[in-house]
Amino acid sequence: MKIIIPAKRHSSRVPDKNWRPFYESRSLTEIKIGQLLSSFPASDIYLSCDDEAKAEFANKMGIQFLLRPSAFAADETPWPDALQGIIEATPFDNDTDILWVEVINPLFDDYAGMASTWNAAKKDGFDSLVLAAPFNKFLLTPEGRPYNFLAGKWHVASQGLEPLFVWDSACIMKKADMLYFSYPIGRKPFLYSTGSNCIDIDTINEFEIAQLLYTQKFTQK
Repeated sequence: MKIIIPAKRHSSRVPDKNWRPFYESRSLTEIKIGQLLSSFPASDIYLSCDDEAKAEFANKMGIQFLLRPSAFAADETPWPDALQGIIEATPFDNDTDILWVEVINPLFDDYAGMASTWNAAKKDGFDSLVLAAPFNKFLLTPEGRPYNFLAGKWHVASQGLEPLFVWDSACIMKKADMLYFSYPIGRKPFLYSTGSNCIDIDTINEFEIAQLLYTQKFTQK
């Protein structure tokens, strides 16, 4: 298995999200690399970035570096196209399993568990594994209509809602399948739960909340 960490240099909604200090001067990218190094050899971990200067950072961390063309880091580029370009540039064969790990959830670190579960799941016919967070909230359409529950006397407690999941920050899939779908989720994905370790940093407010949660989690260890 090879690991790809897509961490482009700039972010439009949170300036320098992937690289700005997050905890004790370490960025989200550095924290994520550290988590992965506890479970995988450095030679199997690849950082994909459009900033050539980050090659030195990757070298200091002991991992591999893939220079990403700027077009695959641009906001206007459709995400499937960017993923396709990144995967095509990898130096391993099409039968290789790829663990795609974004840095936006510093709370989750059980990548060894994901890999172990994937090895069993693919034998059972699953074509991908998706990190997912349980979601049991009452959803409304823009018109105010119940989406995943019944109103009136048919209302149930949140525990009785049909299980839903939020796609988190990691997936596992064979390289050939990622290229075929231009996506890291196939037709029969296995859902690997984050438990309560879920946050998707997409705004400054979420960045600051994640800092508090990560600090709390770290100081409790």
